[in-house]
Amino acid sequence: MNELMQIIVALGAIIVGFGLGFFVLKSRKDIDLASYQKKSADAIAKSTHEAETIKTSNHTRLEEIKNYMVEFEEKNKIQCEKIEKLIVSKEEQLQNKSVKAQEVQKALDGEAQLVEALNANMKQLEKDLLQKLLTKTGNKLDDVKSEVINELQRDLELEREDKLRKYEEYLKEEKVRIAKDLITSVIQRYSAPTSVDKKSTAIEVARDEAKGKVLGRNASNILLIEELTGTDIIFNDAPNMIIVSCFDLVRRHIARETILKLLKEKAVTTDVVRKKHQESEQETEKTLIRIGKETVKMLGLDSRNYPDDFMRIIGRLKFRTSYGQNILKHSFEVGYFTLMLGGELNLNMLTCKIGGFFHDLGKAIDQEVGGSHDVLTKEIMEKYSFSEDEIHAAWAHHDAIPQRTAEALLVKAGDAISAGRPGARQESIEKYIERIQAIEKISSSYEGVSKTFAISAGREVRVMVEPQQMKDGQLLPLAKSIASDIQANVAYPGKIKVNVIRRTKNIDYAKKEFTK
Repeated sequence: MNELMQIIVALGAIIVGFGLGFFVLKSRKDIDLASYQKKSADAIAKSTHEAETIKTSNHTRLEEIKNYMVEFEEKNKIQCEKIEKLIVSKEEQLQNKSVKAQEVQKALDGEAQLVEALNANMKQLEKDLLQKLLTKTGNKLDDVKSEVINELQRDLELEREDKLRKYEEYLKEEKVRIAKDLITSVIQRYSAPTSVDKKSTAIEVARDEAKGKVLGRNASNILLIEELTGTDIIFNDAPNMIIVSCFDLVRRHIARETILKLLKEKAVTTDVVRKKHQESEQETEKTLIRIGKETVKMLGLDSRNYPDDFMRIIGRLKFRTSYGQNILKHSFEVGYFTLMLGGELNLNMLTCKIGGFFHDLGKAIDQEVGGSHDVLTKEIMEKYSFSEDEIHAAWAHHDAIPQRTAEALLVKAGDAISAGRPGARQESIEKYIERIQAIEKISSSYEGVSKTFAISAGREVRVMVEPQQMKDGQLLPLAKSIASDIQANVAYPGKIKVNVIRRTKNIDYAKKEFTK
């Protein structure tokens, strides 16, 4: 077929060549006919040669394709035979596996039947044995079951008691270390500054001349402010400075605000002083309520909707100090310490927080109404409907009653941590010396005491006794008596250790005479 196409192509080329030659000869009569005939013959010869070349090439290519197809067919035939053999082998393997699986399943079924028969036989033997035992012993099945259960319960109870006893012994041995580690961890987690407040406030004045305006003729204005506020005002202690001093920080704040208002007035009279004092009192009242609301919000207790009277009491804690320690800051410290300790011990966190923060709530009003601040704390919290556990945790920190809950004990611990922080409390040198002398005087007043030394900033007193007058059995009663006397007659923070020491010395000499 390919050869026929090549011949047709060659004849077509010849015909086209003749046609072109005729056309050219006809269109150009001046061209030589012989030269064109020669060219036509050359073209025909060339076309015939090309056709022969193509025919030969195609014939060679066709032979190559035939040979390739024969080889390809042989290879496919061999590959198909291999695949057929593999399929037959797989089918045989699958059939063998199926036969083996059936044999294994039959064996398993037989084993299962055997196991079932053995189980049934065992159950029957157990029943027969149990029946024989019950018949021989004369007991009932329910009674035997109850007896076995009771024995198991007794064994478990003994095991539990043994484990509890071992754990209690471990806690007794390690309780001091565990408590120290726990308290150390809590203290390290709290990094706020100490809560010390000064007893005086300095008011800076732009010009010293403004002091005279506030002072008034014959210091009448200042005397009136001191009378209205109950404070001490110092004018000439430092230039451009007015000092307001008072132990009641609310009064000190009112006096400060009054003076600041008077400094803005052009003319200051006694009527103006009274008016500005009244304005300062009203603003301070609002400030106390605002501080109380902010504090309750910080504690997350704003959902309880406390009245303004209660907010005012909380606000007053900011204007109250004890041994130089600001009570509001101290309350936050105790609340945080109690909360962290309660978290470590998985206690009631709300009770820890409320008991810790409100433990000194009575100090907000104790200077006005008198009485012990812990009792006042209890009365205030009862008035505003706190729970029994919250009230107990807050007011039992000074051992007015024994602490009956873990939260109450943690409030006491948190209070001791806050008060014992370095720099947390301050007192004047006069008060310090007076306290040290009182401790030594009480200790020296007992018969048989030779010397007393108050050491560790008054936290320990060492009592030296005469060994000839006191016996060892009398030392413990003496220490208890001195401790009770100090507790009843001396005001001090924390605890004082009473250490009674009896020292004896016996001397003798060994003598030996030399003989000649």
